[in-house]
Amino acid sequence: MPGLPPDVVRASLRPLARWLLSPRISWETSRKRLELATLVPPPPRGTRIVPGSWGGVPGFDARPAGADDRRVLLYLHGGGYCTGTAKAYRGYAARIAAAAGARTVVLEYRMADEHRFPAAVDDALAAYRALLDEGVDPTKLVVAGDSAGGGLSLALAQRIRTDGLPQPAALGLICPWLDLTPEATGGRPDAPREPLLSRSRIGRFAASYLGDADPRDPLASPMFADLDGLPPFVVQVAGDDFLAPDGRAIAQRGRDAGLAVDEREFAGLWHDFHLISPLLAGEGAQALPAMGAALRRHMDAAR
Repeated sequence: MPGLPPDVVRASLRPLARWLLSPRISWETSRKRLELATLVPPPPRGTRIVPGSWGGVPGFDARPAGADDRRVLLYLHGGGYCTGTAKAYRGYAARIAAAAGARTVVLEYRMADEHRFPAAVDDALAAYRALLDEGVDPTKLVVAGDSAGGGLSLALAQRIRTDGLPQPAALGLICPWLDLTPEATGGRPDAPREPLLSRSRIGRFAASYLGDADPRDPLASPMFADLDGLPPFVVQVAGDDFLAPDGRAIAQRGRDAGLAVDEREFAGLWHDFHLISPLLAGEGAQALPAMGAALRRHMDAAR
């Protein structure tokens, strides 16, 4: 089936976002609605979805047909630390797993506001340790995430460094949310062509996740992290995204720190368009395959 023009999809997303992210519903209700909204597109045929637990953190393994199980992608889903679920990411994770040719572990990490910062970071670290303990080669292991999951990936890399663990081969940062300070969440103008995010929605996510925590803590806002010793970045930015400044800035900070950075911007697309990228016409349909291929190159570099 031919893909849909992005502007047609964008128009349909505005009412969907109001339904998913209404301030009149609980985060739990929002999560259930997101799971319904992400039933399409489904996982590719031949993908096995295997429930599991890593370091006490539940989730699932997406195993695409023909994948090399020595390659492992730890995927941290988006949702503003409040609304995403592993179940909502089944199709998405299976597609990036197929592109990377990797077994992909998707975590059901703890969410706000039931579990505030740093619970999600603690869960990500516990799962990463568990993968190392089961014998995964860190040179064949990558960590990636979208939106809040992109920020969580960068927070995890800091904890890995602090604890003296081997870093993964690369970090994949998809439309990452990296600055939770009031200046960024409330001081940035709304992006007029962005159908999903706004200052008010981002501010609500940040307040729920942080509670009384310092928004400048680099584990909460990885934009302020020391990048020394971190792995290469693969960064994808959507040009119309409210959070596009975060992705652009961290790519530049990575280059300034001497890291290998693969940055790609998709003009005319919105925050986390990757969730429905198989339905899109044009360049957007290539985003997840490109991310998976880039991560695969890093996993194969040590051969």
